[in-house]
Amino acid sequence: MPPLVSVIVPCHNSRKTLALCVEAAQAQTYAEIEVIVVDDASTDDSAAIAESLGAAVVRLPVNGGAGLARNRGMAAARGEVLFFVDSDVALAPDAVEQAMRMFDDHPEYAAVWGVYGDRPLVDDGIVERVQVLTGHYRQSELDVVHTGHFAVGALRRVVVDRIGGFDERLVGQWTNEDHEFGLRIAENFPVGRAVRVVGFHDDDDRVTSVVRKRFGRAVSLIPLVLKQRDLKPEREALHRPAELAAIGLTGFGLLLALVSPALGVLAVAAFGAFLWTVRGMLGFVRRSAGWPTAAAAAGLTFLYGFAVGLGGLTGALRYAVDPGFRRRYRTVSM
Repeated sequence: MPPLVSVIVPCHNSRKTLALCVEAAQAQTYAEIEVIVVDDASTDDSAAIAESLGAAVVRLPVNGGAGLARNRGMAAARGEVLFFVDSDVALAPDAVEQAMRMFDDHPEYAAVWGVYGDRPLVDDGIVERVQVLTGHYRQSELDVVHTGHFAVGALRRVVVDRIGGFDERLVGQWTNEDHEFGLRIAENFPVGRAVRVVGFHDDDDRVTSVVRKRFGRAVSLIPLVLKQRDLKPEREALHRPAELAAIGLTGFGLLLALVSPALGVLAVAAFGAFLWTVRGMLGFVRRSAGWPTAAAAAGLTFLYGFAVGLGGLTGALRYAVDPGFRRRYRTVSM
């Protein structure tokens, strides 16, 4: 009999997309599946929706965050393979089958990380379309991957048995508990990217929301980058170092132009360098959705990268002056 796969869905107030998520998990071409929804103290009817669809539901009395919810889902799971799906993601019909096929083809892999699809689960406008297309491109272009993608990804249970689960000290928005666990897995086991393991994401559709998230996650990424220099997790971030450098130089050039307009040439040159670093992504967006969406992608990517750069500088300063911030990511307590 094929191995049982436990699909684990953490959710908090997810009524907009939860039914789409659970139904897609239940409709997989791989037959041996159990679906476990961990309701993280929702105040809407998320738990009732999951129960009405026949999913097993674990109810948490207090909102503890995605890491804790995933840990509770793993504790309730019976499968040899744990497949994580966010509640705003609907799997492609063969996603689990593709993950299991990759495990068969690569028995050395302890985890396989999937990708977001190239269309939104619920299309709420151009901001979301840019998010989805650029995210799909960034994930699909990576051959070597270390950071985990727990919105669409699977791991063997032996991983949890050996190194534990998510660090429950990393509670709160943008603490990167998923990146920490993904890096810990990659430090101990071979892992791989599975571009055929696809989930369609209901992404953010407001610029302010994306800016806040990118800034916040960049702050907490700094200690992980410094802790795991050998894995170089910054190379797998949504904004690459060369791209961020070009954005920073563009901003610096604009400041110099206030002193002397002639110095504005630095800003023009740096912005050209930025466009060059993201040319592959912009070409993909243009081919997928046309020139207007590509132009929007260029502007939004620059803005988001600027927020990431500020977040990284903030995180570096906090790492330098705040011992508690450094200790938070230093060791794992299970």
